[in-house]
Amino acid sequence: MICPQPAAGQRLAFLLTANPVRTIKDSEQAEKPAKKRDTCRVPLVREDQQRGWLARKLDGAAEIEALSLLPHPPLFFRRGNRAGKLVTLSYEGILRVQSPERLLELIENGVGPAKAFGCGLLLVRRLS
Repeated sequence: MICPQPAAGQRLAFLLTANPVRTIKDSEQAEKPAKKRDTCRVPLVREDQQRGWLARKLDGAAEIEALSLLPHPPLFFRRGNRAGKLVTLSYEGILRVQSPERLLELIENGVGPAKAFGCGLLLVRRLS
C-alpha cells in the first residue's frame, strides 16, 4: 500500500463530498422526554456557510486556494422509526498544505459527519 506523503507548502487538487452541518441546541427537548439528545444537526445551505464550514474543517491542515461547489439533491433516509435528510455537496479545488500530519489525519479519518452515507472522503492528487 502506498501512503500519501504531502509536504508543507505543496499544492494539491482535492475532491470532497460532504454533509456540511452545524449543531444547535434543540429548544423542544423538554417537550420530548423520549428524545436522547438536546442538540440537533442543521444543514448549511448558503454557499458562504458551506465555504466557511470547509475552511474550518481544513484549518491548520491546509489553506484553500481555489474552490468550486457542486450541490447534490437531498438524500432522505429512515433510521428505525425516525426520518432524516442529508444535504450533501461536492467540494472541488486546490489547496496548499500547511501541516502534512494534520492533512493525513483528515485523509485517514474523513471530514465531517455522514460517513456511512458516503460523505467525508477527502481525495487529493498532485498537480502536474
